[in-house]
Amino acid sequence: MNPLIELRKCGNMWLCLGVLLLVGLSQAINPLPDPVFETFLNETNQQLAVIYDQAVLAQLLSELRGPNDLVALLEIEVTDEKLLKFVRILTTRKAKFKRLGLGDALQKRQLAKFPQLGYEALPSRDLDRVYALASKLSDNYKNVNLCAYRQPSNCSLKLIPDIQSIVQASRDLEEIEYYWFEWRNRTGLATRPQFVAFMDLYKKTAQLNGYPRAEDYWFRSLELEAKDSMALLDHIMHGLRPLFLQFHAHVRGSLRKMHGEHLVPRNRPYPQHLAEVFIGNAFRRVEAEWYMDLPSPLTGLLNITQEMHRQGLTTTQRIFWNVAEYFRGLGFPLLESSLWNFAQPVSFGDDDRCWHKAWRYYALPRMNFTYCPLKDEERFFNMFEAQSDVHFYRSASVQPTLFQEEPFPNFSDAIGKCFSLAASSPRYLQKLGLIREKKWKELPARLNRLYILGLRTIFLLPVFYVLDRYRVEVLSGHIAADDNEAYWRFTEYYTGARAPTKRTNEQFDVPAKLLMEVDDQYASHFLSIVLQFQLLKKFCIQSGQFERDNPRKPLDLCDLSDHREVGGVLKKAMSLGSSVHYREVLRELVGEPEISVDGLLTYFQPFHDWLQQENLKNGLEVGWI
Repeated sequence: MNPLIELRKCGNMWLCLGVLLLVGLSQAINPLPDPVFETFLNETNQQLAVIYDQAVLAQLLSELRGPNDLVALLEIEVTDEKLLKFVRILTTRKAKFKRLGLGDALQKRQLAKFPQLGYEALPSRDLDRVYALASKLSDNYKNVNLCAYRQPSNCSLKLIPDIQSIVQASRDLEEIEYYWFEWRNRTGLATRPQFVAFMDLYKKTAQLNGYPRAEDYWFRSLELEAKDSMALLDHIMHGLRPLFLQFHAHVRGSLRKMHGEHLVPRNRPYPQHLAEVFIGNAFRRVEAEWYMDLPSPLTGLLNITQEMHRQGLTTTQRIFWNVAEYFRGLGFPLLESSLWNFAQPVSFGDDDRCWHKAWRYYALPRMNFTYCPLKDEERFFNMFEAQSDVHFYRSASVQPTLFQEEPFPNFSDAIGKCFSLAASSPRYLQKLGLIREKKWKELPARLNRLYILGLRTIFLLPVFYVLDRYRVEVLSGHIAADDNEAYWRFTEYYTGARAPTKRTNEQFDVPAKLLMEVDDQYASHFLSIVLQFQLLKKFCIQSGQFERDNPRKPLDLCDLSDHREVGGVLKKAMSLGSSVHYREVLRELVGEPEISVDGLLTYFQPFHDWLQQENLKNGLEVGWI
């Protein structure tokens, strides 16, 4: 709008002056799109799409040929270098557009979503050092060898699967304790100087990427400042605590029965090395009899793997199309035959670590799918997660490349796990013929299922919280990077676990618990676990499958299959990609802007009620000093 022309055309000059002032104010508040900026963004999206596709193809090659294939490794290195060069160019141009303040809100958000230099912003000497340190810490965790208990000449044992298998099967407490200390000496104390140096370089990286506070850089993927991120995590932990305390009391009581009160005293945190074995067994496919305190030992646990074999549901192709029909029943389009016809099996390595995956492209009009042998229930439920990703990628493909990512890491994983959780409902399994007896839908069997699922999820959350809380306290300067005593204060308070003997700052145990890379953020995993239950609760209310205080419609029995109303809401939210903050995506999905623990608490409510009664009946103390 040209103000002078509009003013000449106006009959009432003073009225028109007021209107023009309002228009100008509106444009200042809501700036118009800039055509030059738009051209730059379009070109950036197109170039990024091509480079991202090359990276995806290189990663796919590595998946199919194995992580040590030289051709795949070379392809990954070449595409990484190509992306880095392009990001360096973008960083300079981004600064220019940011300084000029051009564009509307959507254009500015695209600018904010540009890939960052990360460690590449460091001077060359620091850059070489940070990569060397990260590699050293990662390799030490993954590849360190431990010497066998009472066989000091045999030093070829890996944590997974060697030590894990030994301690989970052992009843020798000295052996379990030996490996607990040995692992921490080799992975924690041995890497102390590297961890300290790495955290210092991480702070420097944050500064060079435009984050004066390193702790804000840590939570950049959530698009929240550290204080807001920690407030959210603290709020969830506070809500979880009553359930966790009751569950902790029950597990501590079980450990006391097994090992005696001298090792598991009353009103104290339980020994971490014993609890790790107990909780770790929930991830194994073991007989129900191993668990001393299943809510209903006589009922046992449903063996879904066994029923799959009995029903002949062991071919990946058959399950692929069963799950495709499940999503069609939710209102998504049926997957095309070509997706399966061109799907490729992953045939190397350990089947237990193989997962079905969807591979999306940004410029190429296609998608790849890789799959694993379908020998157990984990791979069965994983198919729901993989196909959920297919639908997420296709819904988000309406966005430009910069907006096609998920709102924060593991957001789409929460959606997939929501549907694998719904698919594990006894009511849905009965539809498939994997459940034939009525007892699996009754309360005793449901409590057993919630017990195992609780060990796999509820006990993870405080551990994830502590690992991020510790590193955020380091980055904010509140504690030293190697303050082992602070780490154990957090661990005891939030997880209710203590070391076999007192640990001081002469030792260092943090790296021993970092299951991922040293700079990987656990907050997004934490939030993803909570979010899957929040989504399930919303969809089950929407479909009429869950009603609070209705014993015939509990959340853990909710079956979402054939409820098309779910798909409409989900597709709309998925199509947003990362074009808006995750809170706006949540408004579309669940009608509220923040992640809430209420869904998880509702799901486990029958189990929580049982725990309270059992702990009271057996005189088990709740909490610890």
